[in-house]
Amino acid sequence: MGKKSKRRENKAARPPSPAVPPGWERPALVAVMTLLFLALPLLPWHPLFFLPAVLYWPLYLGAIAGWWLHLVRDRGWFSPPEEVIGRVMESAGLILAFGAFLLLKLVGFHPSGTDENIYYYMAARMADGAIPYRDFFFSHPPVHLLVPTTVFGVLGFSVGVANAIPVVAQALAGLFLYLTIRPSSKVLAFVVLVLHFTTYQVLMGSTDMNGENLMTAFLMAALFAAVRGRFFASGLLAGLALGCGLYGLAGVLALAIAAAFHTKKSVARYSLGFAAGFGGVMIPFVILGGSGFVEGVFSYHMAKPVKGGDRVPLFGSANPFAVLNAFFNNLSAYLSSKGFGKSLYFHAPGYLAALLAIALILGKALVNWWRPDAGSRKEGAEPWYRSLTPRDLLSGTPEGTVKIAVLVAVLFLLEYSALNEFYDFYAVPMLSLLSVPAAYTLYRMYLDVREARSPKGLAVPVTVAVLFALHGAWAAHLNRSLWPQEISDTGKVVEYDWREPWVLPALSALSRHLFFVDKRVKGDVTPYYRHFVWNKRLTFSTLDDIADHIRANSTADETITGASTIAPLVALRADRRMAADEADTNSKRFKSGVLTEKEFFEAICSDNVRYIVSAPRSKFTRRFMQANPFIGRYFTREREFVDHQLNHFRDYHIALYRRVDVNGLPAGRVCEPQ
Repeated sequence: MGKKSKRRENKAARPPSPAVPPGWERPALVAVMTLLFLALPLLPWHPLFFLPAVLYWPLYLGAIAGWWLHLVRDRGWFSPPEEVIGRVMESAGLILAFGAFLLLKLVGFHPSGTDENIYYYMAARMADGAIPYRDFFFSHPPVHLLVPTTVFGVLGFSVGVANAIPVVAQALAGLFLYLTIRPSSKVLAFVVLVLHFTTYQVLMGSTDMNGENLMTAFLMAALFAAVRGRFFASGLLAGLALGCGLYGLAGVLALAIAAAFHTKKSVARYSLGFAAGFGGVMIPFVILGGSGFVEGVFSYHMAKPVKGGDRVPLFGSANPFAVLNAFFNNLSAYLSSKGFGKSLYFHAPGYLAALLAIALILGKALVNWWRPDAGSRKEGAEPWYRSLTPRDLLSGTPEGTVKIAVLVAVLFLLEYSALNEFYDFYAVPMLSLLSVPAAYTLYRMYLDVREARSPKGLAVPVTVAVLFALHGAWAAHLNRSLWPQEISDTGKVVEYDWREPWVLPALSALSRHLFFVDKRVKGDVTPYYRHFVWNKRLTFSTLDDIADHIRANSTADETITGASTIAPLVALRADRRMAADEADTNSKRFKSGVLTEKEFFEAICSDNVRYIVSAPRSKFTRRFMQANPFIGRYFTREREFVDHQLNHFRDYHIALYRRVDVNGLPAGRVCEPQ
């Protein structure tokens, strides 16, 4: 007898293994997963470490509760009142998600030194009756100003009201995204909401009123309307989104593509709605603004120099092949740039989970094709490949919503390659929707564990969970390559201080306890929301001192000018106008040739200018003020303010230059440029 026969004989002679008690295999799996999920948060790089503890603990515990509730109901051990439990859990989840978001955003409720101050001033002037493009230069479509103008017209201007506008807009974006997904799955909708609200760039962008927050709210509302078959309303809202900023084109185009795959009537209604929304807000300002509208919304952006060493002007040649070559060159340059690398670092969980979501959808289709007992081969069932088609983009199903989110992401990445310059906050609409495929990955893991009948059934969700957990290692790799100085200083402690918000001080202690730590260790991957807290705690703390000085040393009919990130907010606080209403005085306007120094000085001399606000990282730096002969003749350095809270780890110096009165000037002029 051969060895193989002996092995078969011995195997046959072995006593059977003790049988698992009937009906207890699935509860055992749930018990094991319960213990695992309770232990996971104890690991330094657990899968959800990038979230605040106030959010990741409810997600872990919610998954455990969902598994046990499903099990006891399925086995008939107990019949829980599902409707009541569902309503309670949904209400608690919404309170938790929105509450955590608002407490996080509380950190940014204070005056800042960013471009949003330009738009605050313009919206306040518009509320007083000034017309953008005609009465002052504005470099975006009008909806960006129409919303804050309406708010300021009703409530008046204040720092708190102004800070609240982008926060409320982003909260509405999250709400519409939640309502879009809710009919297919409340659990998935909640996870999407949590990931949306804690995405690093969403947190950063929704602190400053640069327009992307309003754009995202309109785009999410447009998606919500399209999924419910209201295509005219969807197009109308998409038109308003593009009216916030032309870089929202990718989102508008994605909805048009989705409508085209729905029905021909759908895309026609969407197009009509878009024409009504976009044209309805643009045409009046084209008429009122004339050449100023074309200059601000189009010409200025085309005239900007290309930003990025490897990028080239897209329309540097009329040759279509040259344009195509420039496009692919810029796409490659963007995807290999440090800026995109930073986006990958700060959103590593989202990007990785989105890739896994695509893999899961593809894998499901392949399984349906390969398995002879797959549902798609049954009589009357849809073909296996149907799950890969774009026909369900607006179906509202989890898979359909994942697809349209991926479509939006791809189109936005292509769009970024066509822009002369790209800023991080441009990506807010894309990253907002990227929370859908990311949440889908977590949701599928939850469902697969819930439905598992044997250890074999855990193979896919555990594998996906392990792959998703690699986002921490990926972020660590990106950290080493993007910031080598972090690695050379590994172990060095960086300390931060807490800055009290200017509104809702009663909630400050809670916000600080939940989200703030006073130090980080260089070389470590830190939860991304902490970087948001550290960055957005920077405060323009000398605002009132500067405004009080200007108010006390000038008359109501005198004006100020200067650094665009500082002077407009000072003007509002001091009850003064910007000279010639030139709030957007950033260096790019002069470099683009849209505005010359002589034209600028002519305008402010004719508008009773009294003070120039000088600050770093602006056109009006100390070097410029000292070297410019016009300023040397008519202005003298009067006072310097040192702001200890507007920079990281160094002081920020703001200087006021006062106009010196000169006799013999023509009537209506207070200075005379050479």
